[in-house]
Amino acid sequence: MKTKCLIVLVVAFVLGFTTLSCAQGRDRRGGHENESQGIQGLDQRLRNAHEGIERGIRSGALTREEANRLKSELNSVRDDEARMKADGRLTHKETQRLEKELNRLEKHISQLKHNDNRRDTDHRR
Repeated sequence: MKTKCLIVLVVAFVLGFTTLSCAQGRDRRGGHENESQGIQGLDQRLRNAHEGIERGIRSGALTREEANRLKSELNSVRDDEARMKADGRLTHKETQRLEKELNRLEKHISQLKHNDNRRDTDHRR
């Protein structure tokens, strides 16, 4: 009987320790694993937006005024991200807000690159 009680106590201790250890590990990382993936996704989307603007400039699809407006919008998103990251992490709500801003920026880039306004490229000849 003492042996069975001892085994039950040891198993309960091991399970309790494992659960506690997992919970502390999650807190030490600053939240869910998906948050770090979300941050990487946001950073990649910011790089892609910048590259899309640069390609639009090089191809002549964006006028100087359009490119400046898009760059200003991109810088605003970057500033918001930096301000939100100032405490060392992004909350789910902050990540959603940045994703919404990036969606709007990506839409604007696409709209302006495909409108009828073209930069004058005849001076290159």
